[in-house]
Amino acid sequence: MALFVDLEEEAEPPQAHQYGLKPEWNGERAKQPPSGTNGSAPTAIARDGEQGQSTVDRESENPNEHNGMAEALGCYPIVMAIASSIDLNTLDNLSRTCRQVHQALLQYRSALVAHSLHCVNEDVLVDPEDTFRYRARAGNWYYMEDGRTGDYNGKSGDCARDMVAECRRCGTVVCRNCAIKPPAPIVLRDRHRRLCFPCSKAPLGALVKPPLRPDTPIDADEMQRAICTCVSKGVWLCQPCGRSIRGADHDYKSIWKWRNQYREVLGGVGTGIGEGDRGAICGREASCCGAKEREQETDCDAADAREQEEYNSNNLSPWSTPSPSSSVSGSPPSERRTPSPQLRPGYARHEIEGIGGVVKTKLVRIVRVGACVPEWEDERNKGEILGREVSGRSRSWCGWCWRVIPGRKDWEGAKGGNGAGKEQK
Repeated sequence: MALFVDLEEEAEPPQAHQYGLKPEWNGERAKQPPSGTNGSAPTAIARDGEQGQSTVDRESENPNEHNGMAEALGCYPIVMAIASSIDLNTLDNLSRTCRQVHQALLQYRSALVAHSLHCVNEDVLVDPEDTFRYRARAGNWYYMEDGRTGDYNGKSGDCARDMVAECRRCGTVVCRNCAIKPPAPIVLRDRHRRLCFPCSKAPLGALVKPPLRPDTPIDADEMQRAICTCVSKGVWLCQPCGRSIRGADHDYKSIWKWRNQYREVLGGVGTGIGEGDRGAICGREASCCGAKEREQETDCDAADAREQEEYNSNNLSPWSTPSPSSSVSGSPPSERRTPSPQLRPGYARHEIEGIGGVVKTKLVRIVRVGACVPEWEDERNKGEILGREVSGRSRSWCGWCWRVIPGRKDWEGAKGGNGAGKEQK
């Protein structure tokens, strides 16, 4: 290793290198102030030289020379642990922060690039036919609305290394080629879900995962990572989580359209809509702050069919959705799962007599059901659906990433808290 020293500036000593090298400097004569011919006081030119030397010394001071973070990045275990959680773009941005960090990362460049964040599908082979169909279908903004997207059970191309992050819903690490194509900006208004009163009044820290302290400000870094960022940073979802978001939006909107059409009183007769547990459920569902345990009755034929469908999907790739031809009714008898003794009538399975004397079984289980959300009369008269949530006046829940969307009061409270803190200071 060679260390080059510029000897033109004798008034300034060279900086000590971070690897422990101490270059020799013979510039002591530059520090001695020049004197007059007979030992008199220094002249004005000498005083100007001293002022210029002090200015050069102040400008040459590097505040990052003894920075603890830069020194920590020079430690191999620390920098490898950091690189395993970031992608190549983030690693490049980290190396551009200062010169000391760049030199610390440059010595481990090959190891850092190899151990950066990887996509979970990097070892999955690419099927050219499925890739061609997927890319042709993804050219349309609304390609997720048709029911043919479930036939795709691969990835659109080789996995990338420059843009890799966790899915905002399930946390699966995917790259930009394995993530869904972001929906059109106009459909961002359909992702809102209404929250009940307990969830609307609870602190934001109690609605995120993992929970944060109630006094955590909304502009804190940990809070910004926990709330919904679909508008500011874009939609980043894996294929299993993102292929059904548009269908879930249509189902949720159809519920509100039906409720606006059939009111509580229809022709002078009470319909019972909105009474007790017959209202619209909170967007957080089982995780609702006001959730209650209720009995749920399910037809065992439908439950068994759903279990059979999940069983078939587990045998395939986790990124695939079984086609209708692989369902229970369409599969040959040889491929059907043999019923286990647990499917006989018991504590959870009750036998009932149906129409025509047919004996069926129903599955009774205890589930957590979210509290009912409020319904506003002004929105019902105008025919609006979630007008307060779409405009940002009320706090809502994102149906895409399953994270809380702060409302206007949350942002105003954060601004008021910052203003009060500044006045106290």
